[in-house]
Amino acid sequence: MKHLKRKTSLLSFLFIALCFFTECREGPSARAPIDSDIIFKFVEGYRDSTGECEPEIMLYMETDSWYGCCNYSIESEISLLGNEITIKLLGIYMPGVCLTAFGPASSREFFSLPDGIYLINFIHGFSMDKYVLNVSDSCLEIFNRVVTFTRPEFYAYWRYPPNSFVYLCGTKTETSWICQDFLNTLLGEVNLQEFFFLDYGEICYPRSSMGHYYDMPARYFLYESDENFDRAGEVLEAYTHAVIDQYSGVGISLWNWKHEEYASWLFDWPLSFSPILFRRP
Repeated sequence: MKHLKRKTSLLSFLFIALCFFTECREGPSARAPIDSDIIFKFVEGYRDSTGECEPEIMLYMETDSWYGCCNYSIESEISLLGNEITIKLLGIYMPGVCLTAFGPASSREFFSLPDGIYLINFIHGFSMDKYVLNVSDSCLEIFNRVVTFTRPEFYAYWRYPPNSFVYLCGTKTETSWICQDFLNTLLGEVNLQEFFFLDYGEICYPRSSMGHYYDMPARYFLYESDENFDRAGEVLEAYTHAVIDQYSGVGISLWNWKHEEYASWLFDWPLSFSPILFRRP
């Protein structure tokens, strides 16, 4: 089976959709003071949303308060000296074009951090919040030291295991049997090893699909090579045409650690518009 790569990322699609479904106002760009708490998290994300890439550690920040423009961002100066990361918050950047939908101001910054202990300093005016970040190959953990104007969204984040993927399935109530039936088919065709995350903190993958009458709890698997994941995609394509196409309201996807996805609803798209292998943003 020949795999085609999607050229337009979902992130770009969402931005275009915002322009269609929200009003855009134009004016001069400006910077406003930060007048709310900052919520942050150290997670894994992707620098490139258009091609295969491995996840990297990312600091994501957003304001506790919401604004009338959903494209406002947090301006900051970030420095890394030894094992100390300092984030100096400068203000809220308001671009000349306003996407008039409510949302927080936000920002993200990528880091290349080897395993170890890091001191995290947030500076806002004359205040400084201090944390300790523990980086390991499986988890990112944050600990409070001095806190006044920031707070972590969670204190532990379980990272993407290499050569892993999540199995997501959602159906109507009467067709919920499909979720287990496809999983049995997949495990009979591809050599996979199931694994589990610990039951505290946040995890890198979704915990279930969303938006269906029945959303099966997610299942997580390790595979030996890229060819195994491609083979899983072939099994899903065959099952889609043999079974899923007979029913409505069924969605199955396999989403791996390199933000690639095979999804049952993509196999029937016109070939010129849809890939078999979808690159997640």
